[in-house]
Amino acid sequence: MMENFDDRNDIELTKVPLDDLANILSAIANKSRLQLIEALFEGPKEFSELKEVVKLSKTALAHHLEKLVQFGIIKNVGRGKYKINDDGKELFITVKDVYFNLEVRKKMNAKRKADHIQQMYSSRHKDELKFEFIRLLPMRVISFHAVSDTPENDAWIKLRSWAEPRGYFEDLDNHPIYGFNNPNPRLGEKVYGYEFWLVVEPDYETDDVTVKDVPESFNVVTRCHVEDPMKDIPKAWGKLLDWIKTNNVKFAGKCGLEKVIDSSHSSGEFILDIYIPIVESSIPRNLK
Repeated sequence: MMENFDDRNDIELTKVPLDDLANILSAIANKSRLQLIEALFEGPKEFSELKEVVKLSKTALAHHLEKLVQFGIIKNVGRGKYKINDDGKELFITVKDVYFNLEVRKKMNAKRKADHIQQMYSSRHKDELKFEFIRLLPMRVISFHAVSDTPENDAWIKLRSWAEPRGYFEDLDNHPIYGFNNPNPRLGEKVYGYEFWLVVEPDYETDDVTVKDVPESFNVVTRCHVEDPMKDIPKAWGKLLDWIKTNNVKFAGKCGLEKVIDSSHSSGEFILDIYIPIVESSIPRNLK
């Protein structure tokens, strides 16, 4: 028998009427109402005092106050005086916390991208190979494939037309995109294949496009600053393959991947990470 609220299952706590939740959020999704809530944090205030805060007509102010009272965010304590409720305080504090967390995350992501770009600009003219080892955990992906004389572009158009309307491009940290030749170009032939993988949730199901489950892999990874794709990308692949052969590292028998990290829309330059799956136990100890 459940004795208190905290005993409820976590899943049950998420089962709130979404219409009600939307209405509550809409009640504070207004600058004037947020100003009223913020002002009432300082203590109860008269109608006339709140009118000075928001600079609205009596009718407009009364409408906003009525809305906040309706959803239990504030209450009328009598004779035109208003006070914020504890639930209203908690809601406002939570919204502010979420805002600050999102802003911090945005700044951190921007800094990380800037650091990536700076690293490439400071080292792109050096011949020394820079690499790291990255383990890719099992992932479920949506596959977009094309075979033509421009397969990267053709496969990308397929991916974009499916993924962009669904919002996947807004969160590429959680939904990264990998690509690889499939099949590889052949000498003297213009037609070859390219396949993109868009990472989705582990339980994602759809009949609209091809879904694949990709097993875990251990990879040696290098970063490539691409100004001329026909020259820079093959050069980076070649340097990484030479490193593998020189150090007698074993291939894992899986396809290598390319992952776009950042791009300059104005110049057409971009940063690419190249992944080659290898056998972890074959790495010399001095390189780990």
